[in-house]
This record gives sequence, C-alpha cells and structure tokens, in this order.
Amino acid sequence: MRAPSTPEAEEYVGLKFIDRPGASARSPLVVLVHGRAGNREVMWSFERCVPHGAGIVAFEGFLPDAIGGFSWWDMTAEGPKRGAIAAAASRVSFALERFIDLQGLAPSRIVALGFSQGGVLLSSAVLAGELEVAGLGVLAGLVPKADGGPRVRGCPKVFMAHGTKDEVIPIERARHGAETLRALSLDVCLVEDDVGHKVGIEGTRALKAWLHAVLEDGR
Repeated sequence: MRAPSTPEAEEYVGLKFIDRPGASARSPLVVLVHGRAGNREVMWSFERCVPHGAGIVAFEGFLPDAIGGFSWWDMTAEGPKRGAIAAAASRVSFALERFIDLQGLAPSRIVALGFSQGGVLLSSAVLAGELEVAGLGVLAGLVPKADGGPRVRGCPKVFMAHGTKDEVIPIERARHGAETLRALSLDVCLVEDDVGHKVGIEGTRALKAWLHAVLEDGR
C-alpha cells in the first residue's frame, strides 16, 4: 500500500513523495516522476507494470502550475529553458540520493521513469552524470542536449514510449533522442504507438516486460 511521506522525511529528501516499500531490504526500487501540472499520485497508474515486491516512490514537483497541479519548471517562461531543466534535474537527483540513503539501495537496483516533463528531467540528469540508475524510462518525453557534453555514469538501459500522433512532443524528437542515446552505446528500446501524448497499450505492455527484465538483471 502506498503511503504519504512524513514531514520529517520530506524535509530530509527535499520533495514531497508517496512510496510503497519493497518486499525486503534487497528489493529493487522504481522511481516515478510526473509531467507538467501533475502530482505525486498521477504516475501511480504505472504500478501495474512494476514487478511484484519491488518498491515504488513517486515524487511531486515543487513549482505550483497556473493550470493546476505542480511542475518542475515554468513552461510559460520566455527564453531558453535549459537552465531551469538542469536546476530541476539536480534537485530531483539530490532528492533521490537522499531517499536512497534512507533505503540503503545500490544504483543497480533502481529504475527511474518519467512522463513528458518528467522524462526530460530524468534524461537530463542522466546525461549530466548526476543520476546513476540501472534503467531510465522516458515516457512521451524527449532527450535534451547536455550542456558541456554527456557524462553518463554507468550504462543504464533505456526505454522510450512515444505516440506517433503526439501533439505536444512530435515523434521525430523522440526518435532523435533515441539515436542520441544509442550513439553513447546505450541499450535503447523505443516503442511507438498510434496515440497522442500518452503511453498506449503496446507501450504499456513493453514497459512492463522491460522493467521485469532490467530488474531481474540487477539481482
């Protein structure tokens, strides 16, 4: 059962979150990061893709959004957003490090999934070398250009799910991101679905299979 974080845990981690502990101290952890105008509840629909017994933590954005919910940076601000993305990526990476410290887990036991803005944030953190995980899931998101060149820690496996009719982030940007990551010798799986800005049926099925494979490899 998922449980809200305590004020003490939130202060230590630096973000609000809900979590479901793993079955044991050795259980892997799946991290969920929502998109624009979301909250710590909205990504919980992906719980059905997570292997039985794995822990889950879902973080909540720190910036109230004008259209409701919370975001990781201001999408309405004029000018380049790379600085805001990098700052948000650093903040989430720090929060995850603190949460991992509470759990005592190794990076090989962790997979991080981000939807839309959350996928941009996580891929930015991985490319900046701030986040080390066994697997990265970019769901209806994109891979931003890394300032100063990529500095990936480890060799995370990458899953991308994108709609060919996505009206927010065109499928071409997802394909370009996949090629960018492959050029870094990363194992990338890109699943395209005939949907808009969401994860479709095929993407959800593929995500479940991918999560099980990555977390089994990390045992």
